[in-house]
Amino acid sequence: MKIAVIGAGSIGSRHARILRELNHEVVVVSNYINNQPDTIQYKSISDELKHNRFEYVVVASRTSQHQSDLKELCKAKFTGKVLIEKPLFAASKKIAKNKFEFAGVGYNLRFHPAIAWLRNTLPQLGYISSANFYIGQYLPTWRKNNKYQNSSSATIASGGGVLRDLSHELDLVQYFFGDWSHLTSTGGKFSNLEIETEDTFSILMQSKTCQAISIQLNYLDRIKQRVITINGDKGTIRIDLLSGLAQFNDTTQVFNADLDHTYLAEHKAMIAQDPKTICSIAEALTVVKTIEAIEIAASKRKWIKG
Repeated sequence: MKIAVIGAGSIGSRHARILRELNHEVVVVSNYINNQPDTIQYKSISDELKHNRFEYVVVASRTSQHQSDLKELCKAKFTGKVLIEKPLFAASKKIAKNKFEFAGVGYNLRFHPAIAWLRNTLPQLGYISSANFYIGQYLPTWRKNNKYQNSSSATIASGGGVLRDLSHELDLVQYFFGDWSHLTSTGGKFSNLEIETEDTFSILMQSKTCQAISIQLNYLDRIKQRVITINGDKGTIRIDLLSGLAQFNDTTQVFNADLDHTYLAEHKAMIAQDPKTICSIAEALTVVKTIEAIEIAASKRKWIKG
């Protein structure tokens, strides 16, 4: 399959590498020449589409560019499959009218085998009383060959900040428990990191299926962590997404925690047009609206009704 990847940053490079490993022909669209091996590169989407016909496009540009990239694809009358990296947009926007054959948003953690196990095991917990989602990682260590001060995470204009960068957890809350009914939060830039975006957020949510959901997101953990704990009247589930360790009461098992596995599975689902696990455009728009509600709750110091 001939595939175009828009964006040559860390995530675009990962997509291009994994798709090449699946033996697809990859073309990259970026102003930044990164000398990826065996990769043809164009500087604009219009230039790329003049020279090639693609079946699949991955939009992996900065979040702030997603809408304009999608508009360009629509203008060029692209009718193939489209995967847009998360978050879909930096703020709520209407998606351009399109004739895409199939579209999804890159919340690849849905494809983590421990997440698949958790979703299947969740009914065994009975009535769910509480859930906690925790993700913390020190921003300066994220990207080895890029100063964090120059990254998309560091600036508001690029669509950065901990709520958007780490919105996987917001998507997973929705994936497990459906729409929230009420939420409140506190957050902001609380560290000495040289960024203009928020580095910490604590969120409380309620939904019909779980009355006490807490979500902790930060750029500050020197000990990288990504853990989910859920309590029900028939027990407790805890999964560590970094180690792959999954616990249900006294039973323990370990899953493959390699992130490449999740991207690989995501691309296979997109190419097969399998909607079962892929995050839809509508679901991703809900995540964007949730982020905006969290920001309002923090600024007004109040509960927001869904």
